Amino acid sequence: MLFVDLDDTLFCSDRKHPPTPHCVPLAFLKDGQPISYASAAQQSMLQLLQQTMEVVPVTARNLNAFSRVRIDFSSAAILNYGGTVLDADGQIDAAWLERSQRASASTLDALTALERDLLAHCASAGLALSVRTISDHGVAFYIVIKSPSGQLQDIDAIAAHCARLCQQSEQSPSLAGFRLHHNGNNVALLPPWLDKSHAVAYVKHKLAQRHPDMDMVTFGMGDSLVDLAFMNQCQYMIVPSASQIAQTRMGAL
Repeated sequence: MLFVDLDDTLFCSDRKHPPTPHCVPLAFLKDGQPISYASAAQQSMLQLLQQTMEVVPVTARNLNAFSRVRIDFSSAAILNYGGTVLDADGQIDAAWLERSQRASASTLDALTALERDLLAHCASAGLALSVRTISDHGVAFYIVIKSPSGQLQDIDAIAAHCARLCQQSEQSPSLAGFRLHHNGNNVALLPPWLDKSHAVAYVKHKLAQRHPDMDMVTFGMGDSLVDLAFMNQCQYMIVPSASQIAQTRMGAL
């Protein structure tokens, strides 16, 4: 079994890595324009992985964004940072969705207030950023912040502000346990109940029940520090060399 992140792992956005003639588009915008590409090496790797493993995507993408990924997955899928699980037929796992609905209700007020405060902070600090709560199937999952123009200095500034908010949660008890994810042009604030690792553990358990007589070997593959928790649910880890994990944890080697 391979549990694998998508963006910056199986393919990369054209902003980070401009496509060459050997690249193929694998993710698209709502208007059908390609936005992310796989290099020749990524294409070969994906072919090898799908030939030898049952591949389960583990992504922050919601259902709509995941539907615009042009990779044929034949197993389960984990979306919304672990908030949604799909079965092999692409149907939403009702039991897991019910869990997310209950958990989300406990942090909805905090997410609403946090989005409002972040928008106000961006306006007062002159940061031209988009701030929005990611929701799917009527469930509010997390807040994502991006720079539409790719101004990474603005992203770094809001990431530092968010880090301070998380560290000072004793002054705002509703933010207790919130986690910050910052990688490139992407900042996310995740409530404590939302974690890819929880969904990976759930899917592993379901697959083990489905194949009780098989010894399952599990691999986790991702690029961001936030992926390490779900990768640690697996017996082996695979990390792209040009990744946040490699640069942060192996930079001194």
